[in-house]
Amino acid sequence: MKLSLLPTELKFFDYFEQASANLVEGAVALQEICDSFDNLEERAARITEIEHRGDLIVHEVLNQLPRTLITPIDANDIHRLVCALDDALDALDGVAQRLLIYRLTELKKPACELAHLIAESARALDAAVRGMRHKGTYEEVRANIVQINTLENEGDRVLESALRGLVEVRDDLYQFIVWKEIYERLEAATDRIEDAGDVIQEVMVANA
Repeated sequence: MKLSLLPTELKFFDYFEQASANLVEGAVALQEICDSFDNLEERAARITEIEHRGDLIVHEVLNQLPRTLITPIDANDIHRLVCALDDALDALDGVAQRLLIYRLTELKKPACELAHLIAESARALDAAVRGMRHKGTYEEVRANIVQINTLENEGDRVLESALRGLVEVRDDLYQFIVWKEIYERLEAATDRIEDAGDVIQEVMVANA
């Protein structure tokens, strides 16, 4: 196995930034579905394409890790972070696929609210990831993680309100099941983004 002695520390930050930028692109694509609910198959396919791109980043990181003698942070943390970013993107693709499976013709307001929270959270996470290279920007990183946590809490509130609204209308069990899953999957995406933020927080504490 060939070991790299170059300053490969930096390339892992490159991978993180590629993954977080990819997540933002997927989140914006999901938000665009809510803003203009047409050409759903084409829009969902775009998110799947972005998700596949994320898989390639994960594969590259996992391929490089055992070949790298020196890493900027613990190798396990590199693995955890890139996988957490990918999990968040997987969650977005899961939402898009459910929209196709259920053949929805419109999105309810809470779903769009959650999609916008996801996009905002993804941008904050991307900013946090880009601040990881330099310890001088750690306060900004922490501020972005706090923002992610705040947005996740708002997602919880939107989900609770949306579920209460579903319970109040009990005349269509199928619609209840469909929208309950859509809402929960959207909120779960905010959880996955928060998970990635938590990894960054733990990495900063370990490397302070």
